[in-house]
Amino acid sequence: MGKVGIGFVGAGFLADMFARCYREIPEVDLVAVFSRSEERAKGFAEKFGVKAYYTDYEKMLRRDDLDAVNICVPNYVHAPMTVAAAEHGKHVLCTKPLAVSMSQADEMVKACEKAGVKFMYGENWLYTPAAYRVREIIEEGALGRILAIEAREQHSGSHSPYALKKKFSGGGVLIHMAVHPIGFIMHMIGKPVVRVYAELGNLLHDIEGEDYAVMLMRFEGRESGIAQSNYITKGGMQDRIEIYGSEGMAFMNLTHANPVKIYSDVGYSYVVEKASMSKGWTSPVIDERYQYGFANMVRHFVESILKDEEPLSTGAFGREVLRVIFAGYESHEKKAAVNLQ
Repeated sequence: MGKVGIGFVGAGFLADMFARCYREIPEVDLVAVFSRSEERAKGFAEKFGVKAYYTDYEKMLRRDDLDAVNICVPNYVHAPMTVAAAEHGKHVLCTKPLAVSMSQADEMVKACEKAGVKFMYGENWLYTPAAYRVREIIEEGALGRILAIEAREQHSGSHSPYALKKKFSGGGVLIHMAVHPIGFIMHMIGKPVVRVYAELGNLLHDIEGEDYAVMLMRFEGRESGIAQSNYITKGGMQDRIEIYGSEGMAFMNLTHANPVKIYSDVGYSYVVEKASMSKGWTSPVIDERYQYGFANMVRHFVESILKDEEPLSTGAFGREVLRVIFAGYESHEKKAAVNLQ
């Protein structure tokens, strides 16, 4: 079936996560990496055996052996880098959120449609082993009709300056973190959102964007979704989901879905993202690549290219998630529910 030449846009934490996933796929060649920092680009290339590194994005895109790019840079540059990749005929996997404005999102979707390239929205929650299994059980009818989903992602706060400035991130935790539970709820219910109501605020941190967000969504079939995110949760990342159906219910814990318990008087190097200590009893994540869906997500991206199929989470879906998020911001400003239809 041939190989897919992958290029990385960015050389930070997220690119590292993606690279560790891609190098386990036989049908992939790690072709290039771009970073504004030559030192970081070179170090990334050496670490993962990437053929070439660049500080000039356009130059990287001109490579004939580059088929697709994985965009893992701050939110505000998702749009120009996606559009440039599409204009060079490269497929795109773009991390969440899709963009920092609806006009940017529209431009990205249109550019990829015009170029005829695959445009995948990187919502990793949809590709977790837990999500795969729960979808199978729902499709069997075990939960009956889905009535409501409540989901949350929360931790103690981002250390990235790009996440804390509105001009870079587009907002606070609603767009930066609640994008995960919102996208998951929308995907699982699979119907248009008709109304949203959001409450946002700063409960702990003195930052530009909100550090706490709760959003209620009502769907075309009267289903309900509640998404919560915050920067006030101690003890590391918390990703939890509750699904309520007419014939049953499901609980999902994406963060602590492992059987390992550790006790240590002295601590150890890594428990889970955002955890600040490792002494006493802890539940260390076994492998974030698989547990958080990254490995399945990138394999799905590669297969969609090789098989010429639309990905499960398209750029158009990412655009719709963003539309709901900005309706949430509008709701908070108006202190009233906002209709989307």
